[in-house]
Amino acid sequence: MKKNMTIKELSKMLGVSPSTISKALNDSYEISEETKAKVQEAARLYNYKPNKLAVNLKSGKTSTIGVVLPSIKNFFLSRVLRGIENVIANTEYNIIISITNESYDKEVNSMQTLSNGLVDAIIVAVSEETQIKQNFSHIKEANNQVPVLMFDRIVDDIDCDKVLIDDYESIYNVVKQLTALDKKKIVLASTISNLSVAKLRIKGYVESVEKTHLPVLIEGSEEEIEAKALHLMKSEEVDAFVAIDEEATLACFRAGKKQQLLDDGTLSLVGYARRRIAEHLTPSLTTIDQHGKRVGSTSADLLLERLKKPGKKSESVVINATVQKRSTTQ
Repeated sequence: MKKNMTIKELSKMLGVSPSTISKALNDSYEISEETKAKVQEAARLYNYKPNKLAVNLKSGKTSTIGVVLPSIKNFFLSRVLRGIENVIANTEYNIIISITNESYDKEVNSMQTLSNGLVDAIIVAVSEETQIKQNFSHIKEANNQVPVLMFDRIVDDIDCDKVLIDDYESIYNVVKQLTALDKKKIVLASTISNLSVAKLRIKGYVESVEKTHLPVLIEGSEEEIEAKALHLMKSEEVDAFVAIDEEATLACFRAGKKQQLLDDGTLSLVGYARRRIAEHLTPSLTTIDQHGKRVGSTSADLLLERLKKPGKKSESVVINATVQKRSTTQ
């Protein structure tokens, strides 16, 4: 059996044009079912596979979508990627994944490389260093070359499709729920204060407590958060913490356990953590679910729609976070 047969050889053997072979293999309505069956059977028998590079060069498409993520260790981002993959797997597209590790330079390189003919479109969450620098020219330039969709960490003044989580509202509502539980001094903890999502969460906190008490924010590394939380628990009448990322959440949890304030409900804690962690802590942890897989699938669906209708107006979709109540708010 001959391997790696060319389309010219296959067309000569079957007595049809190379164009007919290509259309038959792509299930074109222009080709009869009888011819399709004959071509597809011969392609299987002689192990013919279309040259994807040649097809892409001819069509001007790569059939590939780039996904640029700031981290793969972040549970939320890994869930987003799963949601993207679930949708793209059912299409003609492949995925190229680039991890920037929160680096501006790596993000610039990724966006420039991908948009320079390597992909048809890009899904991106902006890195922490990029948000600190506030330099988004590379994203704007990429968006001029191929459709760009931003999710979660977005840039407001870039005209592209976006998928967001209701970060402001989710924290605002959580604090109001804690107030309803008669929590009188609520502290916010963050290790991600440079990010746009953190700024929205902090704003939601500040505006929800301002009528009851002065806002108390503790920021820094995970170790710094734990030390600051311990200090507040020892020296002040703090009765609740809202932590706006997983590292800050676990730091506050450890501090609460050391002070023996969590088990009897003296201290309430709401934060962000993967379900497997939250459910197996003692006491179990109340968390805010950002629905990462839904963010990913929505992003992929929106981008595929953009590729079908490149002229349509940019769209922003908001995914509502939900609170998963467990023992730390009972």
